[in-house]
Amino acid sequence: MEVVITSECSGQLWNTCIWEPLTGTTLRTFKGGISGSQSLCVVGGDYLIASIKDKPIIQVWALNRQDQITTKMIMPGIIQVLVISPCNNFCVGALSEQLLVWQLSTGKLVASLRRHYQNVSDVKFTADSSRFVSAGAEGLVLLWSLDTVLHSKECEPDSTWSDHSLPVTGLHVTKSLIQPLAFSVSLDQTCKIRDLNTGRTLFNIQFGQPLRSVVVDHAEESCYVGSQEGKIYRIDLLDPPRGVEQMVDETASRKMFVGHEKAVTCLSVSMDGCHLLSGSDDESARVWDMASGQCVRILAHRGPLTNAFFAPRYKHLDTDKFHPRVIINTFEKKRHDGQLNADSDTNVQLLMRCPPLMESLECQPNSLLGKSEGQASSDEMMQNELSHLKYVNRQLYAYAVDKILNGDTTKKNIRQVNKKNVGERILF
Repeated sequence: MEVVITSECSGQLWNTCIWEPLTGTTLRTFKGGISGSQSLCVVGGDYLIASIKDKPIIQVWALNRQDQITTKMIMPGIIQVLVISPCNNFCVGALSEQLLVWQLSTGKLVASLRRHYQNVSDVKFTADSSRFVSAGAEGLVLLWSLDTVLHSKECEPDSTWSDHSLPVTGLHVTKSLIQPLAFSVSLDQTCKIRDLNTGRTLFNIQFGQPLRSVVVDHAEESCYVGSQEGKIYRIDLLDPPRGVEQMVDETASRKMFVGHEKAVTCLSVSMDGCHLLSGSDDESARVWDMASGQCVRILAHRGPLTNAFFAPRYKHLDTDKFHPRVIINTFEKKRHDGQLNADSDTNVQLLMRCPPLMESLECQPNSLLGKSEGQASSDEMMQNELSHLKYVNRQLYAYAVDKILNGDTTKKNIRQVNKKNVGERILF
């Protein structure tokens, strides 16, 4: 079951509202300031995080506590764009033309990137959190490797696209792990589709009016583009043109969603692929039936929409108990040194690469166990214990495989394990 999360510019009633999409019922509201455009995110189903429009503040709410601010972070400037990685380990914020990367669990500012020449307008992560794409008002679209960003003092983007002639207003990155595609729309009336693996521009779709938002359904069959005049165009991705260039107008579009009176700034597709959500400057969010193109629900607001998206109905929305799985610490305002310190570097490697527990402990005993000169003997004892436990696990695994495959016919002898030495510390 899904919900709709929206925010708008007036802030008269609330900062953020959670709706039931088909009935229009308000499920929960969160007060405190006005969320900026492209700056409202859900973190791990536990928190809402947003940067405040026109104020250098990031606010965090717990999803189970209505109208209560959990954390307020003071930033060095106004954060225009805020996005959380799908792994819920990192946060990227845009401060004018600068990109700031924080580690959520420690709050450390782990990277500061300056490659845009004007304000950053949007940032999107790939599904595996390994890369992210940023777009700016100067028309640049940049592809960054998160691993390179975290471990290099001077980082350059993996790919740079400068084929937009006016500000880029919207981005979307598909969830494919094999061939992720990046969709970008601009005020120059074009939507460009790029392959992130090769860096090639696959299609350049020309429209007859400036564009403000873009989204692709989960099956990657259709692309939906929101225009400055309030129309939403549907582009069929299963029937691409023969050439790179394509022209779309009102007669050529197979389906168009008409109802908004002003610019469509937000687009989102439901997880079941049946409904499309649009947010507009006409102070309304609309839920559309994608098959028929009909509007099934209008969610009225008191100001232009800044954020609108579908989200799962998290368990914290239906309970007063709060057991978060994600840790959020206060974000640092500035980077103290040119690179991650040893402790945070170790944490980043574990979060990014997620090695097996036994291998990570064996490969990085110094950093994980806090080795010092006076702890050499204890570290050696720990290494011996780890080696013994790994040996025991190998024996248990061989015995289990042999019993499963050969049943009672097995004749292998398994070395007896000294229970007194191992106790209950055997790791499965």
